[in-house]
Amino acid sequence: MVDALERGGWLRSPRVRDALLDTPRELFLPEYAEREGLEAVYRDEAIVTKRSRHGMPLSSSSQPAIMAQMLEQLELADGMRVLEIGAGTGYNAALLARLVGPSGRLTTVDVDPELARGARRALRAAGRTARVVAGDGRHGFAGNAPYDRIVVTASADAVPVAWFQQLAADGRLQVPLRLSAGGAQAIALLRRAGPRLRSVSAIGGGFMPLREADGAATRTPWPPALVAAHRDGGRETLLRELHGVAVGALSDRAKRRLLSIALDEPRRVALGLRAAAPALTLFLSMTVPARHLVTSAPRFGVGAITRDGGGLALVEPAYDRSGRTVSSLCAFGSDGAARLLRAHVEDWAARGRPGAAELAISVSYDAAGTSRITHRWPRRAGS
Repeated sequence: MVDALERGGWLRSPRVRDALLDTPRELFLPEYAEREGLEAVYRDEAIVTKRSRHGMPLSSSSQPAIMAQMLEQLELADGMRVLEIGAGTGYNAALLARLVGPSGRLTTVDVDPELARGARRALRAAGRTARVVAGDGRHGFAGNAPYDRIVVTASADAVPVAWFQQLAADGRLQVPLRLSAGGAQAIALLRRAGPRLRSVSAIGGGFMPLREADGAATRTPWPPALVAAHRDGGRETLLRELHGVAVGALSDRAKRRLLSIALDEPRRVALGLRAAAPALTLFLSMTVPARHLVTSAPRFGVGAITRDGGGLALVEPAYDRSGRTVSSLCAFGSDGAARLLRAHVEDWAARGRPGAAELAISVSYDAAGTSRITHRWPRRAGS
């Protein structure tokens, strides 16, 4: 797994590499390891570890590639004080504890007492020292503040003032922020700048929403989806899935039309440039209007639909390497969606092809401690 992360460009520093090599993932996924085997544990995949009674995912062990990127982004050093919001299995906490060393201090909080107990057991088995707290992560944990780093492993559309208050003067907050109506996320590294937080860097990625204070699934609605799947006995194979509020706004007739064309073989339409895939898909997910925006599965992509359901266009790059590029889009049905998507690609190019690191994010607070998040992309050259 570590070799694959290095070859893919997700892993750069010897310190993070050694932390991964020194932390057996199976200790934090014992039931999954027993059921699926060690090879499955070390695939570069997220593993859902708890679901709600309705089958919605509540907690997971994150994909190692995104974990490696986030650990690199944090620039951890021996002796740092770190707070993690969302203990989950405890695997990420074990990596954090390894990176801050014996002289550092790690506190990890989870709203689910059962998960907190499991994380505590696994960390002990791995020989890592961490304080595991069962509680609402929105309040942070003032007992060990201030922190050099606060790491949030669930997405949020607000930044609780407690996180700001518990940061050291030169501290950093790493949090996946939901920044658009379509649910686009950027994992921002924010620093204290007077009364607000400003982004130092950002990377693309997606996390489950922060759970409610009582441990229930978030009340943030999941976007509507159109799904085509093949079922054979107890086995189901996903053929095509399209997500987005744009899908839910279609008439029933338009939904049937859209699903029908989405199952056809696509036409390849040249973009007229070769684009860095993570940068372009993040930009599209945040700038294509919500009434047209969709994301796709099982192969992740970002695209647009027409309001009659007769046109679909998707940018669906491979993500096996960090340097992957894309030079064409997939078009289905009429040409309207492809024209719309290409116009946004041209806008991205005109702005200088910005990546996530150039996305400027700012968090401010009102007198009641309510956060306001703003973001902007670089302006077009000459504007």
